[in-house]
Amino acid sequence: MNNTYIDLLIDNLLTSGTIAASEICSADMDLNDVGSHGRTLLMVAACEGMHETVDTLVKHGASVNAVGTSGMTALHEASSNGHALTALRLLELGATVDRETDDGVTPFMCAAAWGHVDVAKLLLCHGANSEHADQTGATAMDIASEKGEQEFVEFLNSFKKT
Repeated sequence: MNNTYIDLLIDNLLTSGTIAASEICSADMDLNDVGSHGRTLLMVAACEGMHETVDTLVKHGASVNAVGTSGMTALHEASSNGHALTALRLLELGATVDRETDDGVTPFMCAAAWGHVDVAKLLLCHGANSEHADQTGATAMDIASEKGEQEFVEFLNSFKKT
């Protein structure tokens, strides 16, 4: 299917804050298709913290581990944007906690980049590797330090001591 219909559904999702099951069921489409901006519908819902929409999309065939351009997943999106409830729901639905992007970035590293300690704690409880390094050799600690996310750095330091 071309990106036009996916993009239309993404626009509707962002405008209305929800997506109707009838919109999904009436279309002959793959919910894992990527729109012109490199994201699936599930990735957009996760980015916006729409955990109920996440449930609807997965129920109708969206994969929690589908990747967009650069290897991002819905869990990367939820983690980057601080949506702990959405991240939890994705994990409950089977999202891979340490899935790497094309550059080796994990959802935990995304949480670190934006200082989302609550999401980081959740990911750690689900087995995230806090020491993982991306293709440049940077870890979550390096990323949080570089971005000035001092609260995250302090959290990670205290986590390492336990």
